[in-house]
Amino acid sequence: MKTYCNPLCVADLPEGRWLDAALTKKDPRSFADYRSISDPSVVYHDGKWILYPSYAVAYVSEDFIHWKHADIGIPDLRYSPAVVEFRGKWYLNAHSASELYVADNPLGPFTVCGYMTDVHGNRIAPADGCFLADGDRLYFYWHSSIPKSAADDVEYFTATVGAELNPDRPWEMLTEPVCINHFDPSKEWQRMGEYHQNARMGWIEGQWMKKIGSRYYLLYSASGTEYSTYSNGILYSDEGPLSGFRPQKNDPFTEKRTGLIRGAGHGCLTDGPDDTLWVFYTNTFNYNHIYERRISMDPVGINEDGELYCPAATEFPQFAPGVRPHPELGNDAGWLPLTFMERPTATSAAPGRDPLYACDESVLTWWQPADNDPEPALTVRFGLGSTRYHVRAVRLIWRDIGMEILDGILPGAFRYVIDYAPDPSLQTWLPLVDASGNTEDLCIDYREIEEDIRAFGIRLRILGAPQGITPAVVSLTAFGNAVREIG
Repeated sequence: MKTYCNPLCVADLPEGRWLDAALTKKDPRSFADYRSISDPSVVYHDGKWILYPSYAVAYVSEDFIHWKHADIGIPDLRYSPAVVEFRGKWYLNAHSASELYVADNPLGPFTVCGYMTDVHGNRIAPADGCFLADGDRLYFYWHSSIPKSAADDVEYFTATVGAELNPDRPWEMLTEPVCINHFDPSKEWQRMGEYHQNARMGWIEGQWMKKIGSRYYLLYSASGTEYSTYSNGILYSDEGPLSGFRPQKNDPFTEKRTGLIRGAGHGCLTDGPDDTLWVFYTNTFNYNHIYERRISMDPVGINEDGELYCPAATEFPQFAPGVRPHPELGNDAGWLPLTFMERPTATSAAPGRDPLYACDESVLTWWQPADNDPEPALTVRFGLGSTRYHVRAVRLIWRDIGMEILDGILPGAFRYVIDYAPDPSLQTWLPLVDASGNTEDLCIDYREIEEDIRAFGIRLRILGAPQGITPAVVSLTAFGNAVREIG
């Protein structure tokens, strides 16, 4: 079987702290050192996906499961890169940046071709931009604050605006921006806060425009990337790319309020193999900083009304793109978590970092072994021990404790072994995953188990980590199903 699991396994996640320091003009050491990835723009090109996220560009996946970093000539584009293919060229712009980059292919190398200007020739730096190539015409959309009227009882008024670009000089706007979408206080999901408690503030952002047939779909997000309420909505227009937009009936489009992975905002719509459609979106992961995040994806369908729908924002194993002809009709592999809220034991634990935190369904806690533990191990029994389970996959979510890039303490690969117990006594252990020679730097490590493994529990043994880094386990999850045994 071929599966993936959210959030995505992206190798070599970039450091987040440098961007926080640059934007606030503060000492980098005033922020915790951490890693983050968010705000995905993804294109389907030559049978593979290319991901342009915040913090670093770009990543490539040829199997639609694993992602490898690729050098495109630009180390990063700060937040929310915008990408488009137009007239045989590829263009890139980024959040609050004036530079427009161009290349002959989506992996570059990219160079500056111009600076974004309005219809009067003034240089601008639009936020959260996206492009739409519509035949021989090119459009640009971005996030903007707009004046509020005396009748608007709001704290801040944000909107998606759009304009047509000069196809010969695509950094130049041909038209004045028009407002396509703005914060609507009557829509509870757009209100700011973990419980949508601030009805006077919403933050419309994360634009992505896609044309399917003759209909234009605007994906947008609200409200606050630091909250579980962060979601995506969709407007559509049959009139044109700058007018006639109205909301879908299913609103919001993607939402994830509970579970280990929460939030389903700022993302993109992209094609996939076999004429499938997918949405990528941003999850909250915000222990070290409110903008610490990860990325997930799920299939999208079109209903009888021509509206887009996403069956679920998932965190359990799903069939990989290309496995099922219509993943939007059902894509879950059917494997359930076997470890959540069980009571693991460990060889040691740092103060306040108990073993339970590796199985408590929260990204804000973790198990951390004691400093003097020579070979840390974490053991989890499945249930009460009288039922065996097929173990189909395992997922590790790590934290790099002690990472301090300014002092040369760099992230890297964790080496480990996962064993399984074939009997209820948990006295005999057999190999399940051998990553003792692992060289991949994976903050999230998902591995499918090809053998027919039936177990009463699993044990993680940590064998090595980068110099100066203490490996901590945010989540150790085994996925599978109970074995039905007769006689």
